[in-house]
Amino acid sequence: MNPKDQLIAIQKSMTAVVEHAKAAQRDLTDAEMDSLEAKATEALALKGKIERGEKSKALFDRAFGVSPDRTESTTGGAKNHGATWAQKAVDNLATLASRSPSGAKALTSGSVAVPSILSPTLIESHPRTLLDLIPIIDPNRPGMGIARPEDDGVDFVSRTVGRVGNVYSFLRQSTRLSNAGAVPDGAEKPTSTYSFGQIDDTFRVYANKTEDLAWRYLDDFSDLIEILKVQLRDDTLTAIERDVISGDGEHDRFTGILQTSGLQIQEYMGDLLSTLSTAKYKLLGQERNITGWALNPLDLQSLEMLRENGTSGAFLFKSRTEIEGFLGAPIVTSLGLPAGRAVAADWNQAELLPVGDDELVFDGKNRTENNTFRLMFEGRYGFRVKKPFDFVSVDLGLQH
Repeated sequence: MNPKDQLIAIQKSMTAVVEHAKAAQRDLTDAEMDSLEAKATEALALKGKIERGEKSKALFDRAFGVSPDRTESTTGGAKNHGATWAQKAVDNLATLASRSPSGAKALTSGSVAVPSILSPTLIESHPRTLLDLIPIIDPNRPGMGIARPEDDGVDFVSRTVGRVGNVYSFLRQSTRLSNAGAVPDGAEKPTSTYSFGQIDDTFRVYANKTEDLAWRYLDDFSDLIEILKVQLRDDTLTAIERDVISGDGEHDRFTGILQTSGLQIQEYMGDLLSTLSTAKYKLLGQERNITGWALNPLDLQSLEMLRENGTSGAFLFKSRTEIEGFLGAPIVTSLGLPAGRAVAADWNQAELLPVGDDELVFDGKNRTENNTFRLMFEGRYGFRVKKPFDFVSVDLGLQH
């Protein structure tokens, strides 16, 4: 029962005592008076707790720029990509603060769970970033093929019963050569080649924290929303995106797509459009899907600046939509890709695996030393490429 419900129950019980005495047309007994005084003291304490909780929530709502009745940012007005995540973070921090006797300003330290920044519910339906192209998979969901390497059978990694170890395995397909066909009576049936290999990998921790921030920001911190949503959340997403495409596997980074063995390579063909077209049909010609292209922003600019008849004619593409029409799939840009390198792929053949909720930490232990606090974000994720041959690394031959 929450404090508001407790207060209502106490008030009802106090009213019942008084009404019972009135109905009997008598004064309150000494025992009834003692009971009412005790209940009044308890009610007063609950009112104070409720007021502190409401003040703490209002404080965090002002800090993080969201209204408790909607997910839009009150600083900008329009719904944005991180609004749902930020609202959950605000609500959980406010709850944490309300547990302190004096609210947010008396909070020394603590951590709360927030929705994973790689939650499928936070990914846009139309791809805006590279991470929007890649499916987000719950490792605990049956049929996901995430097994503990030490087990003989299939045992899925749990996200609900705590830490189950940091190592997981999956199957990666390296060959798909179909010889399927009709079989006349008495003829030998065709054999196709489907080669797989077991990959052992580990979940990786990605984290980000603020520098020491002045404690007075808890009173007048109009910019704290940018720390929470940009410096912590969005910068962590950028780091994950960079390693998903180009990570070298060192220092606990992901082994990215460009570093995965078995992907197809498209060399530069002498001109940009011929190279891109050949890469596209390297997939389509093998009856593979293309769900998107990833380009460095400078390379997308080079496509936008192409003109008819060299440098003097009209622009070859009138819009980004026309470029996507030529390429046969949506385009996303990423600074994780080096300039002059693009990737065409069926991005469904890679998957991101967030392990449980992420964690947002409020650290106020330095208040007595230098009147500062910190915020830290941390999450744990896996990444796998199931079919490397459904990815084409394209050399664009561009010098920027």
